[in-house]
Amino acid sequence: MSPQLEAVIGRNITIVYDALDLQTIDRNKLRNLAVDSQPTIMDTPEMIVAVYPPNPWFVQVGDRRIRINLPIETPELGEFPLWEYAIKVNELLPPEKSVLIAYGYNFDVSVRFDENTAQEVLNNKFIKDQAQIEAELCGKLISFMPRLVFQSEDIRYDIIFEPLDDQHMKVHLNSHFESKGLSLPDSDGLKRSYMQQFERLTSTLMRFLTS
Repeated sequence: MSPQLEAVIGRNITIVYDALDLQTIDRNKLRNLAVDSQPTIMDTPEMIVAVYPPNPWFVQVGDRRIRINLPIETPELGEFPLWEYAIKVNELLPPEKSVLIAYGYNFDVSVRFDENTAQEVLNNKFIKDQAQIEAELCGKLISFMPRLVFQSEDIRYDIIFEPLDDQHMKVHLNSHFESKGLSLPDSDGLKRSYMQQFERLTSTLMRFLTS
């Protein structure tokens, strides 16, 4: 049986700015971001973190970035509107002080292997002569975590492979948009792009692992 995409174990939308002053963030507007939630705000000189129960999603603002995170495991990507909240948090920043320079999507997925182990699949893909490597190391190669960074049109992609055990591999997937004069799409456009990039990355991943 071919490897199977078992679950999505985390996802976020990240927006990057040339500068980001935390003092310009209206904490009250951040608290009112979700009408059905009373968030907990953790405020430090380096970062603001807002957690919105009962859904386990949260916002991080700091290091010139806004990150909208949903760290839950689900069989599929789901319809939780990270894109809507990304737009809302972006609107809290004064555009004259924080110019958008990049944005992107991060997905963590779990892949299950029922024939060859996760590490064997990576070895077959990336290692030409394991015996030679082990001779140079003077030891047995147990595992390694390869990373692929590649460009397609104006989008940079990043895939990081992490074997967890014989049957499971965690894979980090990233789509990164960066260009001069870049602007954030509206909510519908951001949702569409987010969904399309998840399909692009996961189909590329599974094709790569099964070929």
